[in-house]
Amino acid sequence: MKQTSRMHGRDTLSAAIAFALAAVMLPAGAFAQQAPAATSSPEATTLDSVTVTGYRYSIEKSLQQKRDANAVVEVITAEDVGKFPDKNVADALQRVPGVVITRSGGEGKSVSVRGLAPDLTLTQLNGNYVASSETNNEASRSFNYTLLPSNMLSTAELFKSPEARIDEGGIGGTVILRTRRPLEMETNSGYVTVEGTSSDTSHDVDPQLSALYSWHSKDERFGVLIGATQQKRTSRTMEVTTEDYQWYGNGTDARDAHGNLLPQDGIHYWWGQSGFNNQTGKNYSEFFMPTSVNFAVKEEERERKGGQLTFQFKPLDNLTLTANYFRFELQGDYTQNMLKVPEWNIARYNQDGNWAGGRLLNGLDFDPSGSIVTGAQYEKLAGKTYYCSEEQAAAAGLPPGGWGPDDCTIPTPQLTGGYSKEKALSQTADLTVDWDISPLWKASFTGGRTWSEGGPSMNFRMSAKPRRQVDGVWQSGNSYTGWDLNGTPSLTVSPNLQDQIMAGIAEVDTGSTDSSWMQTEVKQNYFQADVTKLFESGWLDSIQFGAKYRDGKVHRNTGNTYWVCQGLDPADYDNNRYQAGCDPTAGNAQPGFFLSNPINNITGGFNANVFPGVDYPAYINYLNQTYGGSHSRKEEDFVYNVEEKIFSGYFQANFRTERLRGNVGVRVVRTKQFAESSDSVERFNDYFVDNASGAPMSCNDPAADPSLRCQGGFVRLPDPQVRDKIYALSSLEKTYTDFLPSFNIAWDITDNLVLRGAASKVIARPGYTDIAYPGGLRYVSEEYSNDRRVAGGTDTPGWYGSGSNKGLQPFEATQFDIGLEWYFQPGAVAGLALFRKNVDNFTVPVVRDQQMNVGGQTVTVQKYETQANGQDGVSQGVELYAQYSFDFGLGFQANYTYNDTNLAAVVLDGVEIGASPLVGSAKNQANFTVFYENQKFLARASYNRRGEVVGGLNNGLTQYSEPYDQLDLNVAYNFTEALTLTASVLNATKSEQRIYLGNDSKARLLSNGYTGRQLYMGMTWKF
Repeated sequence: MKQTSRMHGRDTLSAAIAFALAAVMLPAGAFAQQAPAATSSPEATTLDSVTVTGYRYSIEKSLQQKRDANAVVEVITAEDVGKFPDKNVADALQRVPGVVITRSGGEGKSVSVRGLAPDLTLTQLNGNYVASSETNNEASRSFNYTLLPSNMLSTAELFKSPEARIDEGGIGGTVILRTRRPLEMETNSGYVTVEGTSSDTSHDVDPQLSALYSWHSKDERFGVLIGATQQKRTSRTMEVTTEDYQWYGNGTDARDAHGNLLPQDGIHYWWGQSGFNNQTGKNYSEFFMPTSVNFAVKEEERERKGGQLTFQFKPLDNLTLTANYFRFELQGDYTQNMLKVPEWNIARYNQDGNWAGGRLLNGLDFDPSGSIVTGAQYEKLAGKTYYCSEEQAAAAGLPPGGWGPDDCTIPTPQLTGGYSKEKALSQTADLTVDWDISPLWKASFTGGRTWSEGGPSMNFRMSAKPRRQVDGVWQSGNSYTGWDLNGTPSLTVSPNLQDQIMAGIAEVDTGSTDSSWMQTEVKQNYFQADVTKLFESGWLDSIQFGAKYRDGKVHRNTGNTYWVCQGLDPADYDNNRYQAGCDPTAGNAQPGFFLSNPINNITGGFNANVFPGVDYPAYINYLNQTYGGSHSRKEEDFVYNVEEKIFSGYFQANFRTERLRGNVGVRVVRTKQFAESSDSVERFNDYFVDNASGAPMSCNDPAADPSLRCQGGFVRLPDPQVRDKIYALSSLEKTYTDFLPSFNIAWDITDNLVLRGAASKVIARPGYTDIAYPGGLRYVSEEYSNDRRVAGGTDTPGWYGSGSNKGLQPFEATQFDIGLEWYFQPGAVAGLALFRKNVDNFTVPVVRDQQMNVGGQTVTVQKYETQANGQDGVSQGVELYAQYSFDFGLGFQANYTYNDTNLAAVVLDGVEIGASPLVGSAKNQANFTVFYENQKFLARASYNRRGEVVGGLNNGLTQYSEPYDQLDLNVAYNFTEALTLTASVLNATKSEQRIYLGNDSKARLLSNGYTGRQLYMGMTWKF
């Protein structure tokens, strides 16, 4: 009777939970399909009379799966239903040897394996590709792990060596994420988790809810599993970035911090080929300096939703049908306030009349070599006379050229940044039929579809300068700006800057104010058939063969959100936007456009004495009220498409003797690829109206047209006279076939000692944007450059451009592994693994001057940015790892990876143009986890440290991410077998991420960011 009563009560509760979960899932739409097996987890296992549960159970089960595998595999197992070891799947993966992750907002986003870029790590859900899109970035072959709630998984497997049966595409490795199935779980079982999260950068407490319910019939013929997760998270990121390091020399070639010439393409030179002066006449030359230093605070309000619906039906003992539907959604509102300090207060051109006086530059700070600027100070000195226009300078007897409001005011820091509403949605549906034809023959058939879409529905940018012109007189809202990149970067401005902005001393920079949107779509349909033949005796354990067809598409398009002047035709985008000149008052700033108080709680990344910000919702509301609401248009010239039809087949033989086991096989893949983009040619012809002498016309000039708007004190031309643009579609179709052999072997030398080896050939296709991103050429006239120079600066005259490379070849690699594993007691191991990958056709960014034909004329395109194939790349290294648990509950896991990569040749159009390291590699990486666990309590500390990571090229120099370490803390207390309290601290070390340019010095700072220390606390009830 007790048993009956207990089950009745449990059924009632289970039904209630199932109803609640269904209410969450039903609006998501499409109930359908997916997933190969994820075995159910027993509640405990016994090793040498020691009962093991919880975290220790999960790591020891993972270790057993690693030992039993034929290939080189790492496995992460959930402690229990809904209890994955880490909050984020990427964070969990980084704790195994050879894995480096990138982060977004403090969360793991992408995974690199053994020194190769994230695009070379293939991620699958239950054995099939899962489409994922970015909330505000381009489509990528790398999976976006911020989309996926980790508590939906049962295991994550990382295959470092391939098997023929596994899809190609993971040169670094293949991650297979596995979810649960109802027929493999106890009926009427599941969990409910309620959690709160906060951080030291944001004091909000955000709720996170997740639940799962699984049921199957008593005869285990039919089952259903439903799971849902909803997580909210507020985060703040503080970051300083720099732009466009240029070499300032008197016609000299750039040199590094050691005085060595830098002959490579891509180095940016100040076109004036000169140094410059400060206000006292001191001259500076022969150095690198960023054209802008930017200090930003980004606030993110993310909401992540995840859903799983799985049906299983077993009409016959030897036939099982599994249908899955997965939905992962990430959306949020993002606000970035940036204080931007360009070089506007420097008189850079030595042919201008204002060059000798140095504008408002007080001085520069340098690194020890004297070749890299690490700080600058600008000040409007009391008692000194400044000249705001050519007319004022001429009246003072000064030579003409370059004079403007930047000679008498400090237009920095420019208040800028952005406000965006972003969303990414990934869905997968499939149906799998598992058929045990006979005891020795098995077949599996899977058909499915995975699709995603993402991008910002609004990406709004507004910029303002702390100055204004009233009755022809310039008023300054700021009298001092200084930045310093040494140590913790810092920004210093006039203490009363916030008060001055609130007093209305500011102007809207309409040329840097706009709004856009972007949408990316990734789709793939697939069907595969797999057959296994088992053998009852002999060394041949089984053979596997099968075929797969995949049909994938990627599409990206962009557009604009815009406002037009009242009464004008919205269809005329170029002429009737309020920024285009139809509203002469568009540049007038109001105090209500800005935050009433400066931004505070800047807990890392940089220091700032005052940090004013833009109130984006208030400014957007002003636009709606003034111009009657926004309009939207689609841009036809920022579109790309990629289509891939992939046919593959494989054969794999699995062998086993008393001591020897492994597999040998081959996979044959034929790829038909089509890439298309809309490429443009844009000419920047002029910017300001000229006066009678040919100089930019002042707004106070009697001849000024009152219908045209002012910018920076000068009359700006309408947009159609500023620039013109044409575009055309460019496409390429190609087909290639690859034969991919693989071999894995494991030798049980003794009962405790395993020697493992592997050899294979692998491929990965180039990134979508590398082969299809829209290209563009732009021409900057001398007239346009001269005009912009007096109002904030621009590129040097000439042709510039960028574009994808549709002729890129797929990545290819031959790889080898050998390892020794000592399982010296149950649940413990000490191991050593050596690996080598010989990589060809890897993709690297290049920047170089290039001859091109434009309209029948051969021109030199300066700093043309594209992609090229690298040749003869090598990534090799060693992995050391150990795991041990004491009977009284204390245990540890440790691993260390040494990864060595070479400088590989870079080839463009068949010509070797330079050398580059492999992007994504880190020479050193280590993890150490120590834990204590008993029946009631778990405490775990996990420390991760990765060494310097190699990035792509920037201005001809390689990017390097400084070493990064992070300590995460986790505790759990089991009140009962069903009820658990958990708490976590992520990034307890409050670590920051810093990136610099060049291997000669760390002084060329590219970025330094801090995402905060995250705190979690919650309760989980398992039933």
